[in-house]
Amino acid sequence: MRRSSVTPVAILVVVLAVLVAVIVIAGPGSSADDDPSSTANGRAGTLALYDWLPATGAGVHRIYSAFDLGGTDVLISADPLDDYAYTAGDDATLTSFLDGGGEVVLAISDPASVAAVLDPLGIVAQPSDLASATPTQPFPGSAGVASVPLAAPGEATSGSVWTFSGGGGSLVPLLGGPQAPVAAAVRVGAGRLYLLGSEYPLSNDGLRRGGSAAFVLGLVESARGDRVGFDEVHHLGTAGSGDQGLTAVFQGPLLAAVLLAALVVLAYLVTSGRRLGRPLPRRDPARVPSVLEHIEAVGRLLSRSRERGAVAGRYAEELKLRVGRVTGVEPRLPDPDFVAALAGFGEDRARAAAVLLEQARQLAGGRPTEGDLLGLARRVDALEAEWGVATIR
Repeated sequence: MRRSSVTPVAILVVVLAVLVAVIVIAGPGSSADDDPSSTANGRAGTLALYDWLPATGAGVHRIYSAFDLGGTDVLISADPLDDYAYTAGDDATLTSFLDGGGEVVLAISDPASVAAVLDPLGIVAQPSDLASATPTQPFPGSAGVASVPLAAPGEATSGSVWTFSGGGGSLVPLLGGPQAPVAAAVRVGAGRLYLLGSEYPLSNDGLRRGGSAAFVLGLVESARGDRVGFDEVHHLGTAGSGDQGLTAVFQGPLLAAVLLAALVVLAYLVTSGRRLGRPLPRRDPARVPSVLEHIEAVGRLLSRSRERGAVAGRYAEELKLRVGRVTGVEPRLPDPDFVAALAGFGEDRARAAAVLLEQARQLAGGRPTEGDLLGLARRVDALEAEWGVATIR
């Protein structure tokens, strides 16, 4: 098959492969089942909650960079990860937010990730085997809540469901037993901290089951404002004052898309044989180049090449050929034999020829510079003149 017919097919195959890869990779959100982010559409993600709340009248946004709660009325922090656990500084920000009347929904799967929040309040989290929970007492929004699932059907709850106690009597039970509720409210300043001992009710899988949606909506609607912020800092970590959003983007589909686009461009250039740089002047293809043009073209090629040793070797052969014509010595003899035959025409000139041939052979085996070759050419011309060779130009 000719290249002209292969090239379009090759490019088409590459482009189609890249498009399929981009569609798979850059689908809406991550599909990992263990990713609790509000951008994830897997079972553990909270993308469904993020997409659903605007339909109830709430305004939603994600908190990516520094843990800044400005412009937020309700913070939803679903399953903070151990790698990006709450710090004392985060707790200070959270406390200031609560003191100002903000509300926080903190759903956990590991108390260690929120120890900086629970410890100052004297609240202790203990493992539970509850698979679901009912309201402990009536509270705003509890009218439509019958039972809230705490784990996926058939899954073990050990190590993933927690109850709360302590708090110096500040805990107000919402779900579960009154002494060890699985969901509780804590008054902090003018705001409220809602603790949920399972992240499952907020997840894509759990939100559609039982009374999860009604329970979560009751917590959000009881807030003083409708600006809901989803905490992504404790899923991704902070990257300074403002570059976490960019970092998060380039950790996702955009980076893959950029790399794949670069591969498409490279594949196109390779398969189509495209030149890089300015085109050469157009010439009449029917015109036969002159000898001078041919020599100039070869010279340009040699000037761009690093492999110039062959030029030095050619100087040595031409020296033997021209001196051989004058003396009658066979130029195809090995260098030592050729020099020995020249001795009969003068020892000094024979030694000079031997030295020059050796220098030329050394340059031929390496990478001589333009200066090396120019010096060799001058010495060859001088020696040929001593032997009476007519210089050919």
